[in-house]
Amino acid sequence: MSSEMSISEARADLGPVTSRACFGGETTYLTKHGRRAAAVVPAEAAELLEDLEDLVDGEAVREALEARRAGTNEPVPFTRRTPSQ
Repeated sequence: MSSEMSISEARADLGPVTSRACFGGETTYLTKHGRRAAAVVPAEAAELLEDLEDLVDGEAVREALEARRAGTNEPVPFTRRTPSQ
């Protein structure tokens, strides 16, 4: 289950928002000027995302090292994970 609220609403209601994430598994998307800017999620969901990012990063490093050993390495472009503002 998920919901949306403005950042100013969440600021006034932070205790219940975090309780719903912690105990109810709910994701609350925080909006800024009507657009999703952040989310309050259960800690387990954030930890899983971090683990997945580590796996992806690790695979990219392995590929770069293999290419370097094989002498076929090319520059690896920087990939921005967050939208630029």
